[in-house]
Amino acid sequence: MISYLFGGKDQLLARLVENTFEKLEARMARHAAGEEDALSRLRQTLDAYVQFGFQHPHEYLFLFTHAQQGLAPDVRSVFETRGTACFQRIQVLCEECSAKGLLRKEFSDPGQTAQALWASVHGLIHLLHSAEGFPFASRARLARQQVGILLAGIRKL
Repeated sequence: MISYLFGGKDQLLARLVENTFEKLEARMARHAAGEEDALSRLRQTLDAYVQFGFQHPHEYLFLFTHAQQGLAPDVRSVFETRGTACFQRIQVLCEECSAKGLLRKEFSDPGQTAQALWASVHGLIHLLHSAEGFPFASRARLARQQVGILLAGIRKL
């Protein structure tokens, strides 16, 4: 049945990965395109990314906690296209912030800044999913504080 509907196991897996990235990107896109200033939209987009990781833990962990090297080409291609599109939502906002002079000079490379922001929020999600038993503050408060600290650190005063 899987072969008939999807062409095989790898194509089914590719479709599942694509569907998950589509949901994540749609959520990020709604916040990235808001009416607020670029820094506010960046904050909301990072918040949306974190909330997706909290609300869809199994899908999120599947996407981001295994090596892509062993994946079939169809599946790897989805990571390279749809996954990159999600990251680019963050990068485009960093480019906009940089172009408008909203970032400190040492954070003027939008690609590197976007990577640092993504790595940080990704690490938070992964830590909260894997460090069972640690008495963390509420996820929502901790995520808001993390994103707030990140943006306060890069924002031009």
